Amino acid sequence: MKVYLYTYAYENIRKEGYKSLAMFDKNSEHCKSILWTHRHSAKSEDYEQILAYLEGTFRGRLHSICVITEPAPQDNYKHPYLNNLVHCADVISFDLEKLINDGLVEAIYCKDIRQTALDNPNFENIYKINALSEIDLTPYDWHVCEKDEYLKLSPWVTIKHYMLVLTKGYIPPEYIHLEIDNSPHRQPNN
Repeated sequence: MKVYLYTYAYENIRKEGYKSLAMFDKNSEHCKSILWTHRHSAKSEDYEQILAYLEGTFRGRLHSICVITEPAPQDNYKHPYLNNLVHCADVISFDLEKLINDGLVEAIYCKDIRQTALDNPNFENIYKINALSEIDLTPYDWHVCEKDEYLKLSPWVTIKHYMLVLTKGYIPPEYIHLEIDNSPHRQPNN
């Protein structure tokens, strides 16, 4: 089973692997930027409190990465963030069974806030996946995030996604496959 994610940092990833938040200096701008997106759920703007909140949601969250079961179609979207991802970010994939069999993934969680995002934006609705058969492979409706009530929110509010808790906090480069190359600068065969 392939799982996917969008990235603007493929050149680094193909050399260093895909890193979880735990692998970055917590004072780096990259780490702070990621943490800032969780300030509403954490009910704090203090980075230490946000870190504590994240790790308190489930064991290993700082060692996790978010993935989806399919990339968005190459459509044009009214949602500016999603449209930028689809047309500017690269898509990489991992073979989830191989990651599990090779001991790189120790747990899987699902985050599904589609039903609660508007009523209670602080509720994360995260639950553990106990078997690969529990992963929902139903095709996404990527255009849901274009509804007026969702346009100001992240597209991940309307898309069920999964968090892989990584045993060592990263996925080595040899497990990473470039699925969609949106780089205008990358040379062929790189």
